[in-house]
Amino acid sequence: MKVAEQIEQQASQVNEGVAKVGNDVSLGIHHAILAGGEPTRKIADFLHGTWLGHPLHPVLTDFTIGAWAMGAAFDLAGGLTNSDSFRQTGDRLTTAGVVCAVPTALTGLVDFSTFPEETAKTVTWHGMLNVVNFGLFAMSVRERRRGNRGRGLIFSTIGLGLTAVSAWLGGHLVYKQQFGVNHADTFDKPRQWKPVLRADELHDRDPHRVEVDGKGVLLYRDGDNLYAIGSVCSHAGGPLEQGRFQGSCVQCPWHDSVFDMSDGSIVHGPATNPQPHFETRVHDGQIEIRLPEE
Repeated sequence: MKVAEQIEQQASQVNEGVAKVGNDVSLGIHHAILAGGEPTRKIADFLHGTWLGHPLHPVLTDFTIGAWAMGAAFDLAGGLTNSDSFRQTGDRLTTAGVVCAVPTALTGLVDFSTFPEETAKTVTWHGMLNVVNFGLFAMSVRERRRGNRGRGLIFSTIGLGLTAVSAWLGGHLVYKQQFGVNHADTFDKPRQWKPVLRADELHDRDPHRVEVDGKGVLLYRDGDNLYAIGSVCSHAGGPLEQGRFQGSCVQCPWHDSVFDMSDGSIVHGPATNPQPHFETRVHDGQIEIRLPEE
């Protein structure tokens, strides 16, 4: 076997091991959140960014990385001009980045608990690098305060380089692997009432998926209430028709996002985008749906 093939094989084994560890840690955190009941789910919802309409984590990363990058710029300026003012500003910005990294890490950890399986390798490397980066910058702050500025600069410089790698992985997760984006189908019709299923084919509390213009719609009857929402979960594309139902709510079978089927709104994350929903009626023995009138 050629050396290149051996290296590739070893790298593949390492990545598989990293992905397995990531999956195990992710499931452990997710189960802990669910076991905590409503209080922990509300905290997790806040950290996911359910209230914001998109993930909160990338918002906070801008502050953290921005502080560290600007701190490095002032460190450089202080070295070139021998300015204590620039050096102090670099110290403060580096410290501010470490402080901001705490909530950034918390949001990342909660998002880590529900990553799609196909992103396991990338997201785990991303998370591990961020742990290392936080440690390096924390040590940099400690050394700066002790008066060991040269050593502190070494730690922060290495940390900034690894942060750039981690940021690249984060971009890969979003733009290539579609982690954190809206996976729900978009509907621009029907605007008029459209029959989609015979009424006698939809039994009480028995979810049914139908195709509307090639896209999935979940139909669900609970007594006199009839619901219709997009069947593809907005979080990671899970099949909502296979989920758990309680009253007007459906819980995704993949990552446990909960939606209110009466209006598609989010009850619990990790989803940050609501589901498309439809008005419903029974007419001439047919279940008919249409998009809500604006």
